Amino acid sequence: MMSARRGSQVFTVGVAVGISSIVGYALLAIIGRLLTPNDFGLFVSYWGVLFGLASSLSTIEQEAARQSAEGDIRGSAPIGKVAVAASIIAVLAAAVTLIPPVAGRLYGDSHSKLGFLVLLAVLGFSMQFMVRGLLVGSGKIRSYGALVITEASVRLVALLAIWLTVGVTLGTAAAAVAVGAYAWLGWARNARRNTSTPPPPHRGPQLWRAPFRRAGSLMFAAALTACIITGYPTMVAAFSGGPLGPEGGTVFAALTASRVPLLFVAPLQALAVPAIVRWRLDDAPGLNARQWIIRGACATVAIATIGAAGAWFVGPWAVRIAFGAQYVVASAAIAGLIFSACILALLQLMSAALIAFGNYRWMGIVWASAAGSTAIWLLLSPLSVVGSTVVGALVGPLVGVAVGTTVLWRLTSVSLREPAPLG
Repeated sequence: MMSARRGSQVFTVGVAVGISSIVGYALLAIIGRLLTPNDFGLFVSYWGVLFGLASSLSTIEQEAARQSAEGDIRGSAPIGKVAVAASIIAVLAAAVTLIPPVAGRLYGDSHSKLGFLVLLAVLGFSMQFMVRGLLVGSGKIRSYGALVITEASVRLVALLAIWLTVGVTLGTAAAAVAVGAYAWLGWARNARRNTSTPPPPHRGPQLWRAPFRRAGSLMFAAALTACIITGYPTMVAAFSGGPLGPEGGTVFAALTASRVPLLFVAPLQALAVPAIVRWRLDDAPGLNARQWIIRGACATVAIATIGAAGAWFVGPWAVRIAFGAQYVVASAAIAGLIFSACILALLQLMSAALIAFGNYRWMGIVWASAAGSTAIWLLLSPLSVVGSTVVGALVGPLVGVAVGTTVLWRLTSVSLREPAPLG
């Protein structure tokens, strides 16, 4: 019965992820066709900043799921206060992109207003991830799936409305994307009910010390995650040392297309956290965690190989169909990007497992190894922007998976029912 229920939950989330992915592809395809390659390159850089900061908040969703599954929302760092602390940190980070030299580097114009859209969006994302985590942790999977679909759909509806009225430009396309950060408003009542806590016996700065520490730890690891997932185009732009040109816009189009589904691996991460928590708390006879690690790694390599082989033949054609005839990408480039996306998905699930174990320190180390190795490659790469981007997309995930596998292998040397060390 329990297996059937979990299977139904995975199916529900899978359907939501699938629909959201299709909507995400449609959004990017429309924008790619309506903007010039140069403007689309700037849009992708904005996309990287926005979802990079959003990704820095994504682990709030997993923490909310863990607290909800364990009944720990009234502890020293309750999720409501953690979400508020995270939003303050994220807004300060978003404000940095308003500084003229930074805006010029990221958005192509030192007086660009795109940074204001980023700032408004991160406020919405902090609450959105908390609400999503509370829904999945409390078993309200259908509501969770509806929110995931609504988030993506709101962006597309806003873009279509703009297209039919004022017209799509770099600024209006960016605004349409930012709107999706407030899809959680339809589920706000549920969040208030699940995060209400009794008044604390002592008030003062110490009341926020634990929430800020927890939010900072989660966001540091998530920010590193964002560097090599949604923020990777921005990372390439920052470390390339020169103008990206049309080749940069082209490879970024292929990169963005290959990684859109990774935006929606977060729901699977959130679903994995309470599942692992319950495995640890319940008797699980016959469960061999190390076998699951081996099987997961082997399955990922197999899927990545098959996906890369398919992308070798149909990838260039698919990119031209999606974004236009001017976006020409080599078969080897798109195949490498697809292989990288599959390895990144495995790394994201490993990160969720570390949160379920409560080991935040090692989660940060895993992503630091991935982001650090990627940055070193981009700085030292002798290749063109296309070659550097593709190889860099492979280096970081492979290093991260190697470190993550080692850590999880050590953690699972004891019974899953024993308390894991907090990091």
